[in-house]
Amino acid sequence: MKKLPLRLFILTTIVQLLIITGWAQTAHRYGHKAAGSLPAQQLMVVLTDGWDNLHGRFYAFNKNNGKWVLQFSNAVVVGSKGLGVGDGAVPLTINGAPVKKEGDKKSPAGIFTIGTAFGYAGKKDAAWIKNPYIRAFDTLICVDDMHSANYNKLVDKDSAKTDYNSFEYMHRKDDYYKWGLFINHNSGKVVAGDGSCIFMHIWKNDHEGTDGCTAMKETNILRVLHWINVKNIPMLIQLQKTEYDKIRAKYGLPKINY
Repeated sequence: MKKLPLRLFILTTIVQLLIITGWAQTAHRYGHKAAGSLPAQQLMVVLTDGWDNLHGRFYAFNKNNGKWVLQFSNAVVVGSKGLGVGDGAVPLTINGAPVKKEGDKKSPAGIFTIGTAFGYAGKKDAAWIKNPYIRAFDTLICVDDMHSANYNKLVDKDSAKTDYNSFEYMHRKDDYYKWGLFINHNSGKVVAGDGSCIFMHIWKNDHEGTDGCTAMKETNILRVLHWINVKNIPMLIQLQKTEYDKIRAKYGLPKINY
């Protein structure tokens, strides 16, 4: 009698992760097809003053009648070493720009689709989130070992094949991952060493960068999670300001007054 709940738990977890992975890969492919004309009806823009800056500004836009309308904005921090061009939904080549690699403490720059929301709350307590959601239970991990078949994936540590030497727990002792979003960097066809486990989450403070994520106040990430809706195909544009201005017209992005 004691084995049945455990089997059900593992089965449920596997199904959840398959759904999340399938949704993320579908959105990733959709983004590639939409190059030059982004399908997003909701857009998150994160801009920094330079490639090495850890401070940035977050902007949330809705598309109304073909025009981008600013909903809110707030301060963020990115990687402690700034930004590096990542593997996004639309390939970008930027001459002279750093390139995102595993462990470089840079956040990925580019155009990205959005994966699952996550948090410490149970699904019933997070039912207000209009995005796929997974609870960060104690054994949920994100694998950052580039030699693992589960590289850059969320898996259950108790049931996944143990072919990894490094990972991070999604249910931490602090509140950094109490609420967050998985950013689809290096997703779909995953490239070993190009970077993994990129999230939008709660910051430690306003003057320390992350290991490669984008972070903000808890009140601000909650505002993002109340606003974002998977039906509106939300996407993230994360760039250095001058590079954003260069591609803005090509991809129909909103003009931002700095």
